[in-house]
Amino acid sequence: MRDHLYLFFFMIQFSSGCILSDERQTIRITGYTGGSVVLPCSCAHPQSTVITFTWQFHRSGQQWIKVLEDEKYSGRRVLFNERSPQNLSLLISDLRQEDQGYYRCETKQYTSIHLTVKGCKLAQNTEATNALTGYAGESVVLPCSCSELLAKPEQIQWMYYVEKAYKEIYPNETIERHKNRVKLLNQTSPGNLSLHISALTAKDKGDYVCSVLSQTSVTYRLHVEVTLRTEKPHIQTVTLGTEKPHIHTSISLSTQELEPPQQPHDTPQYVFILLGVILSVLLLALLALIYWRYRGSRNVKKVTRDEEELNREQDNQDDVTYSAVVHVKTAATPAHIESDLAEHTEYAPIKIKR
Repeated sequence: MRDHLYLFFFMIQFSSGCILSDERQTIRITGYTGGSVVLPCSCAHPQSTVITFTWQFHRSGQQWIKVLEDEKYSGRRVLFNERSPQNLSLLISDLRQEDQGYYRCETKQYTSIHLTVKGCKLAQNTEATNALTGYAGESVVLPCSCSELLAKPEQIQWMYYVEKAYKEIYPNETIERHKNRVKLLNQTSPGNLSLHISALTAKDKGDYVCSVLSQTSVTYRLHVEVTLRTEKPHIQTVTLGTEKPHIHTSISLSTQELEPPQQPHDTPQYVFILLGVILSVLLLALLALIYWRYRGSRNVKKVTRDEEELNREQDNQDDVTYSAVVHVKTAATPAHIESDLAEHTEYAPIKIKR
């Protein structure tokens, strides 16, 4: 009986289809132009089945449109339900300002999502012409950035005023002398649009314009100086952030002869070298003295040892006493004939222990 109840409840849940996790709720999500965003939508139960579902979009004053059928999302939309049937989330890439609005994921219920898309607003002063100074043979950076560095403009263009007209130098290098010398400063930060110009020449001076969607722009007037070898190099610092960057240019020119550098007040290096040599010589002399004394003591010990051995030999010779042994032949010698006792006398040494 219990098994039948379980089967009954399962069939009821199965037949009810997909119950959304965030049913009738509004989720707020923020994206940036040029980036991607995921609009979440999924079934609450992992065993749910989805028969039909749809994504719709509308902006204020407009009607609801079907996202999966609208051409403006072609090539920019991806659904996750192909690998996970219960995951109905929608991925939108290459976001644009026109993608901002309300989205709705609908089955038998619906979930609402409000998407805010932040675009690129230039952080630099767009009203005045900013002056910059570069130097021939060096490089220069013309600052241009979005107040939101994560926001990539839908269109970026750098123009150069020449021959009484503005001509594009980025991304299309229409001027021959700018080819292979201009590039964006940082390709990894979407909101950094600063232009880097290398190998400057006097002909590069003039007005440059950074424009975004041809709506807002910042203008720079570049002056190129031809420097002498005795001139001090300039230092240019560019700071990018959410606030307006500050450009500090320090220029110092001098055609006078440079004064010879003053000697430092510290101890010269040769003094330390001389002290090292003196200490090395003293160390060698000390080692030689120790060796000489050690060798002299060995010679004294050797002479003393030789004298002791010589004295010991003399003492051994003094301790020897000679005794005389006389051989007498009585049988063969007549009585009246005297024998020479010295001829028959032998001496034998006898050692005496002390």
